[in-house]
Amino acid sequence: MARGRPSKKAHIIDAACGLFTKQGYQSTSIDQVVVTAAVSKPTVYSNFPTKLVLWENVIESLIERAKDDMETTLSSLQSALKTPDNTTLISGWITLWQTWVKKQERLAVYRVLLGEQHKMATSTVALFDQFETVLESALQAWLSGFDVIESSLFTLKAVTKEALLMPALLHQKPMDSIELMKQLELLTRNNKIK
Repeated sequence: MARGRPSKKAHIIDAACGLFTKQGYQSTSIDQVVVTAAVSKPTVYSNFPTKLVLWENVIESLIERAKDDMETTLSSLQSALKTPDNTTLISGWITLWQTWVKKQERLAVYRVLLGEQHKMATSTVALFDQFETVLESALQAWLSGFDVIESSLFTLKAVTKEALLMPALLHQKPMDSIELMKQLELLTRNNKIK
């Protein structure tokens, strides 16, 4: 393989990711992947014997991309804590969630897995758990610098999911960041989160 050139397998995964993001799992065919990736059908099938295997490879690729994205955001937030720029538990929490929901391919994973879970293999559901663990790990790493009561964590997650993730999944406007910050700060005060 030439230096700097992505492998055919990675190229096929990228093409399939774009299709799954735009069209969903059910509406994406291997024939469409062949055309989009500009490869032969045998090339696709030699790397991915079924559409489900291709989908699982797309999820694995998205997990790696999400890890990089969230680590970069977390690192930036942790550096900001060292300077007096008003970075707080809540502002960092919201920033991590906003980073997570801004990528359409991540939202596509939710749409496919939540909408078509009954059609997915156990291995696919396990990959979805790994996918969500990326966000969970970033949030936990962020919270490690603060004194957070475990029982309050559920409330913070629930409110943020409803304010940011669900609207993104439903193509609706998310809650205004300032309003969300006020709501979460009120929760943290009432639950003595520092």
